[in-house]
Amino acid sequence: MPASVLLVDPNRDELEMYVTALELEGIASATASSADEALEMLEQTQPRALVTELRLPGTGGPELIHRVRHVLPSTFIVALATSEGADTRQAREAGCDVILHLPCLPETLVGELRRALAWRLTPDRAYNPDKLS
Repeated sequence: MPASVLLVDPNRDELEMYVTALELEGIASATASSADEALEMLEQTQPRALVTELRLPGTGGPELIHRVRHVLPSTFIVALATSEGADTRQAREAGCDVILHLPCLPETLVGELRRALAWRLTPDRAYNPDKLS
C-alpha cells in the first residue's frame, strides 16, 4: 500500500519522532535516510507528500525535491531547514511547497501535512520513472 508521506532524514531519532506523530494522526508513512534511498522508494511508495531534511549525505535535499517534483508533480513537498540560505533558496527553486525550520515540532509538521493531504487528493499523481534522470 502506498504511503501518504515519505520522510527523508539521516537522523533516525527525528524520523522516529515524526513517524510516531503521523501514526497517531492515522497518516501512513515510509522513511529513508538519504535522497538516493528515497528515489529508489518512489515507485513503491508513490507518496502524496515528501518531507525532507535539506542537508542530506550524497544527493542533497534540493536535488531530491527537483527530481520528485518531476516524477510526481502533485506531491506536496516540505523541506526541513536549519536556517535560511542557499539550500532554502534552491529548495524553493526546485519546487518545494513549504519550508519549516528546525527544530520543528511534530505538531507543526502534522498540521502542514493534514492541510496538504486534505486538498491534494487528485488522481494525476501517476509515477513517471522516465523523469528520474
